[in-house]
Amino acid sequence: MQIANFLKRGLSVKQNFLCVLALVLLYGLTACNSKPGDSQNQSGEAAVTSKKDLSHIKVGYCTPSLNASFYVALSKSIQNSVEGYGMKFISVDGQGDITKQITGVEDLIAKGVDVLIINPLDPKALVPSVNAAVKSGLPVFIVDSYIEPSARYITSVLADNQGNGELVGEWIANKLGKTKIKAAIISGAQGNPVGKEKRLGFVRGIAETQLRTLGYTDFSIVSQGWGGWSNNGGLKAMEDILAAHPDINVLMAENDAMAMGAMKAAQEAGKADNMLIVGFDGQKEALELIKQGKYGATALNSPIGLGKLVTESVVKYLNGDKYLDKVIYTPSVLISKEEVNKFYDPKSIF
Repeated sequence: MQIANFLKRGLSVKQNFLCVLALVLLYGLTACNSKPGDSQNQSGEAAVTSKKDLSHIKVGYCTPSLNASFYVALSKSIQNSVEGYGMKFISVDGQGDITKQITGVEDLIAKGVDVLIINPLDPKALVPSVNAAVKSGLPVFIVDSYIEPSARYITSVLADNQGNGELVGEWIANKLGKTKIKAAIISGAQGNPVGKEKRLGFVRGIAETQLRTLGYTDFSIVSQGWGGWSNNGGLKAMEDILAAHPDINVLMAENDAMAMGAMKAAQEAGKADNMLIVGFDGQKEALELIKQGKYGATALNSPIGLGKLVTESVVKYLNGDKYLDKVIYTPSVLISKEEVNKFYDPKSIF
């Protein structure tokens, strides 16, 4: 079995120690090259203040889409943070189409923005647009997702997605103990690097925890569906998964919206009580379900925190700090029933 094929198509992980160990070692190499400890982690710092008057600065933000509440909340957080520093904010919506996102970036440049913030829909396709913007004198900041290193951006602000995936996988392995794990994954979009990092971490978290606690591995990933990051997409993907694999006992979705849709499908099929459902982002509705004991756990990827951090990076740069680290990570946090009250805010926009 080729690991790349597993990552793309969600094939079964063989219950062979050497195969899983190889998987862990290979993924470990990736993790070693991108640890948040090697970059700034600003979550505990006081809010950045500006010594300069920034009221003349116009910040343009290009979102990949607004089809998920996460993207809506991230856009709102950036807007609130930008305007909180007295800067002007304008945005464009890529509408889930890379061609439209490229056009959106060009539109922002044409409107005379002084700073660009981009959440890339595709890590390669936007490189020419970013480099053209930089060549024209605009600083570019990346948020939430990845872009190829050949892009000349200032810094990227993102969650430690692989670290979050490890925490989710570890929680599953500890929760099920000696019970064989038969899992399915619902991914957001094919080729999306954020989803890939979450899958990498999830598999590593299960494998390493089982090796540490049991001395062997006993899990398989029997199916991968695609939910387009939406609740309805997760529901439809889960219906297909359950039709082929009605006996799964774990469902991991790459965001809470898809996981909650999958949970609805499992409930309608009478299977919800027989499985653990986990997701990512820490969405308010997911936290409510965790409080009720209906939803296993979620890994925190706060759009509010991301919006604040990327705006603070912009402010630092505009105040003369030209040596920001290339990657700024938010911390990895798992939220289960034991911790949910620390994070739940009924007034949160996400």
